[in-house]
Amino acid sequence: MDERERNAAVRALARDGDPDRYLSALFASPAAQDALFALYAFNAELARIAELVTEPGLGEIRLQWWRDALEHAAAGISTGHPVADTLGQIMLERGVSCGDLSRLIDVRQFDVSVKLMPDREALDAYLAETAGALFRLGAEIAGDGEAGRDAVRSAAKAAGRAYGLTGLMRALPVHAARGRIDIPADMLLRQGTSQAELARGKTTEGLRQVLTELRDDAKSSLREALEHLSSVPRRNRGAFLPLALIEPYLRALEKGDPLHHIADINPLYRLWRLGTYRIRERL
Repeated sequence: MDERERNAAVRALARDGDPDRYLSALFASPAAQDALFALYAFNAELARIAELVTEPGLGEIRLQWWRDALEHAAAGISTGHPVADTLGQIMLERGVSCGDLSRLIDVRQFDVSVKLMPDREALDAYLAETAGALFRLGAEIAGDGEAGRDAVRSAAKAAGRAYGLTGLMRALPVHAARGRIDIPADMLLRQGTSQAELARGKTTEGLRQVLTELRDDAKSSLREALEHLSSVPRRNRGAFLPLALIEPYLRALEKGDPLHHIADINPLYRLWRLGTYRIRERL
């Protein structure tokens, strides 16, 4: 396929696999859009592996395919996959390293094999290497990779925790039904419940208390991210636009049964929120 067809395929994968990040990329500079679509499509392809396989070994095979594809793409060898080939171009033109992208693959081993989050420390590490890494890489792609590097990394870590916590709470009904529990075992134990009760579809008062704690943490992490963003160059801030959706999603998460209701917001309001959100005004 030619470059236009490849970009269209990548854009479709990003739109279908990660609608929120896809919409946020529509507000990025035209020069950065295709690269952001590729990054988000790549993450979406990795995230869906656990949904497609029935055995950990099959998931490992798919993850290894992506490792090999990235190595080939970085060397300028066509893989035939639009996302991998576009990432190869990004690595060549924008200085994104194959190692950084490969770490997004490695962390997905939890999704296909572990599936039960042992403690809060492990959860924070997972969020830093998934949502946090996406914010950092997106900022490097959207702006100057060298400008404000320390501030970008600090903002990305806090943003990844805020956005990631919000996302895993929204995904809880789907993940729990499949036997994957992202809520840390130690937090549940302190509140007198367990991952086994979640897997059985039992909404306990202990679970509600843990989720309240995680929502509060997401709010404080969002404030921390916005504070760090005050030191981030304007060009790099565009990749942090998904933060606009955290507050409305957190409000939605306060309603309904957290194990049987997927919190959502009105699609038109979501688009309006992304289009009018100004990070500086939130500081």
